[in-house]
Amino acid sequence: MNVETFDGEELHLHVTGSISAALVPWWVHWLRDLHPGLTVNVSVTRSATRFVTVRALRHLVNGQVWVDCWDDPGLPAEVNHGRSGGSECFLVFPATLDTLMRLAQGRADSPALLMLQVTTGPIVIADTLPGSNEIVESHLRVLRLRPNVGFAPRVTGVRASSRSATEIGFNLPGAITVANEMVKKGRTSD
Repeated sequence: MNVETFDGEELHLHVTGSISAALVPWWVHWLRDLHPGLTVNVSVTRSATRFVTVRALRHLVNGQVWVDCWDDPGLPAEVNHGRSGGSECFLVFPATLDTLMRLAQGRADSPALLMLQVTTGPIVIADTLPGSNEIVESHLRVLRLRPNVGFAPRVTGVRASSRSATEIGFNLPGAITVANEMVKKGRTSD
């Protein structure tokens, strides 16, 4: 399998509260093995800590790891300016329906949402949507209007809640491909 590595030097993963968050340590290990020089920063929503521990992520990544709440002592000041260290791209991995709807509404009620609202850097969404309807689709359309937002390609996966195969965007190799395209496009437009 020919897998594309991230072309940049620093990346930020925002982990939200889907059961797919339990797989993030495996994906981080895979990413760091594939790209040993890559600095990986991680923010974790409180709801994601039901599925993955911050301690485990701190052992796996080589960048900043913080909980997405205003009182986290490890919260970096640069989130107020749409940055996370020197991250060149932000991956919302996995992206829950709640997170996508809050992002589409322009909400900035957590440090990571504030960071994602004000950044001009590329944001790639790897969704784990449970389904769709007109409300969900309208929020996705709003996100697609933002020139710095892209979506990981959908792949066939098995949903934990139903054990049935479905199309999901929780696809790190695809998200990396989209991230590379967006970062490259951003470099050529500067």
